Amino acid sequence: MVLTQEEIDNCREAFLSFDKDRSGTIDVWELRQVLEAMGQTPTEEELFQMVSEVDDNMSGSIDFGEFLKVVECQKQRAENLDDDHDLIDAFVACGGKPDKSGNVKRDTLVKIIKKDFGLTIDIEELINKIDTDGSGEIEFEEFKILLN
Repeated sequence: MVLTQEEIDNCREAFLSFDKDRSGTIDVWELRQVLEAMGQTPTEEELFQMVSEVDDNMSGSIDFGEFLKVVECQKQRAENLDDDHDLIDAFVACGGKPDKSGNVKRDTLVKIIKKDFGLTIDIEELINKIDTDGSGEIEFEEFKILLN
């Protein structure tokens, strides 16, 4: 995952604002503050893992280059989690399986959308558009298209 120039510039600003002693490095606690300021919410375990993954000189702190690696990894993890995690949860809640196999029955989805959620969208029309094989059952990839 490559960061854009704007993201790198934002990282530099964040890094410098938390490098209080101007040593050119930040420790794990400062890293937490930086990532939280950038909208990330890493756990303590994730923080230590991030530092250990990029701390090439084993100093226990990270310089700006190492920091960029942390941000890239964290961005990739967040995108991977966001991409399918919520969709898989919804798919499973509607009748699919966690490994993306199985399917959601048309009637089940219509009931959830119209009765449970009370939405007035024409879900039948949407299902007709995405149910490419005409099975009346929505596989994960079709479900993904429907929700996006």
